Formats: sequence, structure tokens, C-alpha cells
Amino acid sequence: MLKHKIYVSAFCAALAGVCLAPAAFAQDDEGRGWTFGLDYGQTEAKKFCDNIANCDDSDNGPRVEIGYDFNKNWGVELGYTSFGTDFDLDTDEGEGSARVTQKANAITLSAIGSVPVNDWFGVFARLGYARYDTNNNGSIDGVRVDDESGNSPFWGAGVKFNVNEQFAVRVEYQNYRDLSNQLGHKDDVQGLFAGGVYRF
Repeated sequence: MLKHKIYVSAFCAALAGVCLAPAAFAQDDEGRGWTFGLDYGQTEAKKFCDNIANCDDSDNGPRVEIGYDFNKNWGVELGYTSFGTDFDLDTDEGEGSARVTQKANAITLSAIGSVPVNDWFGVFARLGYARYDTNNNGSIDGVRVDDESGNSPFWGAGVKFNVNEQFAVRVEYQNYRDLSNQLGHKDDVQGLFAGGVYRF
């Protein structure tokens, strides 16, 4: 499901870029400045619900970031990401039973590398760490599931279209490693986000 949305979003982003081409601009030589980003998207656990009935491993949530660009190619961002309910499991198969709901969020810090293709379009990638917290409700085989927190590396890649000197729209795929740790295994969480970033 998420893979199909990635393809559709990439197509829409490319189409938007063509439409925004007349609004192209030339950035200043330095490229320094503070940024504020607001995105919304869908996240899902990559393998959690494989071969499990009555299991939902995706939800929608916002992402907010404050950042600083050192130049046109390098910057950093401090952010908050809500994963929503990243899985909802209700099963009574075999000799075991599990009824678990997990909501999760993370504080993130990442370095961003950008490559401007031209004045109005560019690609970027990020690498960083997330401090995540989960709020778990339910039990596995009658044992209550505790809340969990920890650190996870994550990466992202996306495209950005400059509307004017201050504002750009962007689409980004992100992958958080080993974010979920229930039923005896960890799982990666992936997300597809779309939104905008304002440059001060």
C-alpha cells in the first residue's frame, strides 16, 4: 500500500514542479538561514502484520521541524514526528493471544544534504537519530505490554520544489530502524510525508 502511494506522490510532485517552474528563483550565494517545516503523511511497520489476521500496521500523523541551512548543500533539522497508532493487533490464534495497540512518536535530529538540480527543483537526503516513545495498551498471553522508549537511527530521501525565495514544497520517504519491539521482535517503520518548508 505505501509503495503505491510513494509512486503516486512522486508523480504528483513531478507534476507540481512543472507547474511551479514559472515561479523559479535564484537563491542567494550563501544559502544560510533558519527553516521551519510542516509535513503530514502515512507511516507503517514494514513486517509486523505479515501473515497475521486482524492486524493494522499503518496510520497517519504530522511532522514538524526547525532547522538551519549552513549553505545550499548542508543543513540540520530538529523535529517531532507522530507515527499515530503504528500497529493495532487483536488475535487469538493457536495457543496464544495478543491484543495490543501501540501509539508512537519521536524527537529527531538529522543532517541534511541537498543537491539543487536547478533554481526551482532539488533532491535531498537525511541521516540522523530518533528518540522514540511508545504508549502501549493491551496484553500478550495475558501479560500487560509495557510502554517503551529508546534511540533509533533513521534516514530519508526526497524532492523539493521552490515556490519562491521563502517557501518550498517537498515529498520525502523516511525509514526508522528497529522502532517497534513487541511480540519478541523489532521492526522498521517507514513513512511517506508531504508538506512545506519556510525559510526565514
